[in-house]
Amino acid sequence: MGKKALKKHKFAAFILLFCLFSLSFSHSQEQVQSKFLELENGLKIFLFERHTIPLINIAFATNLGTKDESDETSGLVHILEHYILFRGTELRSGDEISQDIRRHGAYFNAHTGRDLAVFELSLPSEYADFALRNQREILFNIKFTQEELDKEKKVILEELSQIQDDPRKYATSLVYQNLFKNHPYKKPIYGKQEIIEATTVEQIEKFHKKYFAPSNCALAVVGDFNMEEMEEKVKEIFGDLKNEGFTPSGYEKVTPLKKTVEIKHEMDVNQAYLVIGLTGPDYNSPDQYAIHILTEIFSRGVNPTLHSRLRGRRLLADTISMSYGTYKFGGAILIYLTLDPKKIKSAKRETIQFLKQSRNQNYSKDDHYGDSQFYAFDFLQSAINQIKFRTHQAQEKGLLLATSLVRFMLLNEDPNPGSYLDSIDKVKSTELRKIASKYFSKNRYVIVAIVPKKKNK
Repeated sequence: MGKKALKKHKFAAFILLFCLFSLSFSHSQEQVQSKFLELENGLKIFLFERHTIPLINIAFATNLGTKDESDETSGLVHILEHYILFRGTELRSGDEISQDIRRHGAYFNAHTGRDLAVFELSLPSEYADFALRNQREILFNIKFTQEELDKEKKVILEELSQIQDDPRKYATSLVYQNLFKNHPYKKPIYGKQEIIEATTVEQIEKFHKKYFAPSNCALAVVGDFNMEEMEEKVKEIFGDLKNEGFTPSGYEKVTPLKKTVEIKHEMDVNQAYLVIGLTGPDYNSPDQYAIHILTEIFSRGVNPTLHSRLRGRRLLADTISMSYGTYKFGGAILIYLTLDPKKIKSAKRETIQFLKQSRNQNYSKDDHYGDSQFYAFDFLQSAINQIKFRTHQAQEKGLLLATSLVRFMLLNEDPNPGSYLDSIDKVKSTELRKIASKYFSKNRYVIVAIVPKKKNK
């Protein structure tokens, strides 16, 4: 077996293990089959056969995100995603494609991200052949015209305007721009107005041709189908795509912030929005499991500790939420508060103090001794249970599973990834304190406050 074949064999084994271990609980009573294959043109494919619901769920992803844009092309990925989804091909107009999709009772959508562009389709399993051929056509047989591009640009400019008027989304964009200031991830998903307005059909066509190479893409099919028949279908439909030797660009890992950045912005709002961002671990970092658990403990579950801190007697915040986004070269941890503008200073101080003190907290009953252990709340186990519950819920949704699989095929670098839930289960309280110290206690944050406009006297 040659080196290339051996590498392919190992990757197939690892992704099968990843999928099967992750799904072992939720599908213990269900007969499932799964298979990884890589076509001669380099397209990675994962097939997951299960018969709980008569649906086919397809996710197609290309390793193209805002990381691949320059200052002169900011927004082109989002334009291309829209164009593929809503404009025509060499065979059908955009309206005809939409009518065909509705006629087959399908749900379809697409997402632009910092790493990937993902295209989704879900429909009754009897239309599997239509689904695959539709995706092949809209992804690889696009008909680019300046007239259609200009129509889509108007839609995107309207979306951009809405983002700038949305305090939470605008604050999030500012956090990302500063959190990833020295990395390609800083570029906004929706792009820049002047770049979008000036984009030509030649630019967008060149962008598509460069990145939509089979070896730069992945396809996952999850649902009610026969494995042998589906394998033949995907080979027939996608096997003749030509791979022209695409080589993806390499990027450095995100570097942590060197100092805190604070931004205050006035908008036409009635309350204040406070967003605090921190650099987090990347998609392949083992630190991610502890961060997932800490996010659960702080902001979700039965007794979220950050809520207790900010919504106690002083009621410093009206709403509190927390998110953790993982990307191939870095991660972002964000805390969102809505509050009275007069309480911004106090809420900011209390939140940062809470984050710093998190390295000294007791998270498990094992951190207590004697009788106190009996009365202590086990934050760690409660968080693990909640994560398991939501993970199994997500795995029952075929489209979410398909999307997770294409992300894994394109982003994973760990030659021995194992199971996500097994890794979550192994996290101990001591590790939570260690990770909290590493990521939450450095006094380096991006803090964005959106406040009401001052009234003219």
